[in-house]
Amino acid sequence: MKARVIGALLAAIMLAACSADEAVRLRSDEAPAPTAVIVYMTPTAVPTLVPTVARFHPTATKTESDQAAAAAIEPDNCESVLKAQFTAASDHCLAGPDGSFCSGGLPPSAEPASGGFSAPGAVVDAAIIDRLHSPRLGEARGGGLVWLRLEEDLRLDALLIGDLRIANRTPAASVYPKWRFITVESGEMRAGCVAAPQTGALILQSVYGERANLTINGVASEINGTLIVMTQADTTRFIAIEGQSRLTAFGQSAIVNVGQQLNLRYGDGDWTRPVQLPGNPVLLTYDLIERLPIALFDRPVPMPQPGYARTQGGVNMRAAPDVESLLLFRVPAGETMSVLGISRDRQWLHIRLGNGEAGWMSAELLARNLGEIGPVYDLTPAPPQRLGAYADVATVNVAAGGNLREAPDTAFRIMRGLPFGMQVQLLARSPYSPWVKVNADGDIGWMALFTLTTKSVITSLPIDYSVPLPPLAQAAPTATPSSSFFGYGGGHAYPDPSGGY
Repeated sequence: MKARVIGALLAAIMLAACSADEAVRLRSDEAPAPTAVIVYMTPTAVPTLVPTVARFHPTATKTESDQAAAAAIEPDNCESVLKAQFTAASDHCLAGPDGSFCSGGLPPSAEPASGGFSAPGAVVDAAIIDRLHSPRLGEARGGGLVWLRLEEDLRLDALLIGDLRIANRTPAASVYPKWRFITVESGEMRAGCVAAPQTGALILQSVYGERANLTINGVASEINGTLIVMTQADTTRFIAIEGQSRLTAFGQSAIVNVGQQLNLRYGDGDWTRPVQLPGNPVLLTYDLIERLPIALFDRPVPMPQPGYARTQGGVNMRAAPDVESLLLFRVPAGETMSVLGISRDRQWLHIRLGNGEAGWMSAELLARNLGEIGPVYDLTPAPPQRLGAYADVATVNVAAGGNLREAPDTAFRIMRGLPFGMQVQLLARSPYSPWVKVNADGDIGWMALFTLTTKSVITSLPIDYSVPLPPLAQAAPTATPSSSFFGYGGGHAYPDPSGGY
C-alpha cells in the first residue's frame, strides 16, 4: 500500500511538471499540397539499399509467453499481461501464407463456422470465410488479434485488433479476389485496462513503395503506407499513420496525408456505403490510436502526432536537435513527413521520412499543418521493433561462413569467421552501407546483411553513427537523393529483393 501511495505521488509530480511546460501548437494557414513520392536517401555518394524484412512462417511452439497470457488481466498488472499476450501472438502469427487468417489469441467467431481457429497460431484459408468477429482485448488468453494475409495480387495485409467485425463484400461473380471489398465495424473495449486500445481497429499496410487498392465500407481506398480503419457510432474513421491514401466515394476523392484522418457518416448501421461525400481530412485524433500495439504490425510504425510537416526548400536533417549535431541528409523541397515529437526548447521537430528514416529538423524551416505535439524530448528514442523471438536474431546463411569485421565495409579488417548456421544478435545498422552490427558470442563486429537470414525489421535497428568511413570512400557530407532508387518506403525485403516488409 505504501509503495502504491508513493507511486501516485510521483505520478502527480510528473503530471504537474508536464502541465507547467505547455505544449506548443504549431500550424500553418495554408500548407502546400504534398507530393505523392518521397525518395530514399543515404549519406554516401552512391545510394545503398537498406533492406527491411520478408514474410516468414513462425513456428507454433507454445512458449512461456502463452502461459503468462492465460492469466486474467487485473488493473494492476494489465500492461505486463498484455505485453506477454502480444509477444505470444507475434511468435505465432506475425506472418504467414497469402490468402489466410491467423488467430494470435482467443479464437474468433466465423461464418461459415470454422473449427480451424481452435488454438493460437491456427491458420485458416480466407477463401472459406465470409464473416469474422475478433474478440475484444482485455480478456484472458489474449483477446482478439487476427492477421489477414490478402491474396498476393492485392499487395496489402491486415491486422484485426480487439473487438472487430469484418465481412467480405466482393460479389461472387467478380473478377476480384475475395476480401477485395469489405465492411468493418468496431466494438468498444472493456474498461479496466488502461493499456488496451479503446476501440477495435483494422490496420492495413501496403507493400513498401507500392499502392494497394481495397474498398472499405463503400469507400475506394488507394493505400500507400499504413491506414487504420475503425468505426464509432455512425462514423467510419480512416486514419493515416504512414504515407498517403486516396479515398473515393460517389466519384469524389480526398487525399489523406500522414497525421490526418477522414471521417465519413453512415446511416442505420449500414456500413456498405456512406451517406455523405468525402470532405476535407482533419488532424488525426491521437487518443484513438496511441494504445495500439505497433510492435505487432508487419512493419512497426511509430505513431505520428496530429498533422504533418513539409519541406519548402532543401532542409538539413540531423541526428539530434542541435545545429552542431551530425548531418544525416539534406532533404529536398516538397517532402511530406510525419512528426513524432518536439525538442524541449520547441525549436526542433523529430520527423520521419516516408522511407522510415527519422531525424531532427529546424521547425522554422518547415511548412506545418500540426496540432498539439505531445512527446517532448531531446534524446532520440529508439524506433519500434518487433516483439518476441524475431526481434533481434539473425543466422549466418553462407555455406563457407561469414566474416565479422571491425567496421561496415570490406575494406576493414576481418576479426573472425562465423560458421554457417550460427546465431548472432543484431545491435545496430550502418549509416552508409547495408551492414549490421552484431554480437557473436561476445565478439562485437559488423557483417554484410546479405550473409545473414533474419526476421528482424532492419530499419527499426538504431544507426551507429560512430563508425569510421571506408578508407577510399568518397562520402558526401550532404547526400543527394536519387529518384532512380526507391520511392516511398525505402528498402525492399530481405532476403527476398522483389518486395515485402
